[in-house]
This record gives sequence, structure tokens and C-alpha cells, in this order.
Amino acid sequence: MENVKNASENQLVVTAETTKRATFIGVNGYTNKQGEKSNQRLIGGITYEKCLQKDFKSLNTKRKFVFNRLSKKYPLELIAQAYNELHLSLEKRLSSPEIKEILRLQNDETIMRSDAQIDAYTQIAKGVKYHKENKEFHVFGLVFAKKVLVSIEYKKVNSKELTICKNEIQKLCNFKQLKYRNFIFKDTEIKMQGETIIAK
Repeated sequence: MENVKNASENQLVVTAETTKRATFIGVNGYTNKQGEKSNQRLIGGITYEKCLQKDFKSLNTKRKFVFNRLSKKYPLELIAQAYNELHLSLEKRLSSPEIKEILRLQNDETIMRSDAQIDAYTQIAKGVKYHKENKEFHVFGLVFAKKVLVSIEYKKVNSKELTICKNEIQKLCNFKQLKYRNFIFKDTEIKMQGETIIAK
């Protein structure tokens, strides 16, 4: 999941329309911290947990495919380590309340981070939540369309081979969390179904 922050001078326009099945959110004129400006369309109300569930299923069903494809580029030991770390992380985040409580008592970092995120927010609507401490509105969902208005050349990131392998596994399994965005707004007007929320 990517968190994306907005500076008020970007003059963003955020609109949403709710149907019986979903909330469709438009974020127009968003400029990221690297300078790329775009219009993006999201399906709101899809929880991050649902994305993780789909990713976990995909990771399990495509295991053989992943190993066959990546064995041409990486040693099997590295692929196994990357796969197992991704699998364990998803398994922890999707575990039962009882298992999560055991991990919580063990001060598991994955669960502690997840708890902190849940406790920090008040749910406003599908795809919209409010961070009580930071006084920020979060507009979140699954991106299904993006139009770049001002393009940039991204700098190459020198990642470890294990990280690169993990990234390739996620792409091969079409991880939904890679398309999940959490736009963060402060001192910005957010229009939701004709109503205006002032985020201050």
C-alpha cells in the first residue's frame, strides 16, 4: 500500500459517487512528492484486508509458477526466502483474533503496526477515514485508472536482491496491495456525495 500526501497548494479536487455496490472516488490534480501530476480513479470501500486476502490466495496458487519463472534469474534459496517472508507476513496480518492476541503478547512488530493503524482512525464513509491525532483525512481504495498530466523520470533505486525478488513475486502474483492507495489530505476540501468536508 502506498501512502500519498497532498500539499494544499496543489489545488486538488476530490469527488465521490456511491452506487449500491461501491464508492467511486476521483482524485484530480494530485502531485506526488517526486513531482508527477495525475488524475486517479479509485474504488473506495475496498478494505486493505480484502486486498491481503486476495494476495494470499494468489501467492499460494501461483507458487509453482513463481518458482519456475524466477529460477532463471535467481538461486532457488533466494526465491524460497523471498516467498516465505511474503507468505509469513500475509499469514500474520490475516490470522485469527486468537492468533493475533498471542502475537500481540509476543510484541510481534507486524501486529503492533497493524494495531496502531486501526486505533488511530475514525471511519467517516466508504473510502474515507479521519486520523484523530494528525487531523488528516485519508481517502483510500484500489486504483483502477490513472492519467498522468505531468510526467517525470523516476530515479533508480538500488535495492537488495532479496527485495527485488520479493517485488517480482508480488508482480507475478498481481498483488492487489500494489494498487491500493491511501491519499492523505490536510487543510483541503473533500467533496463526498455533494457534501463538503473541511479537513483542518
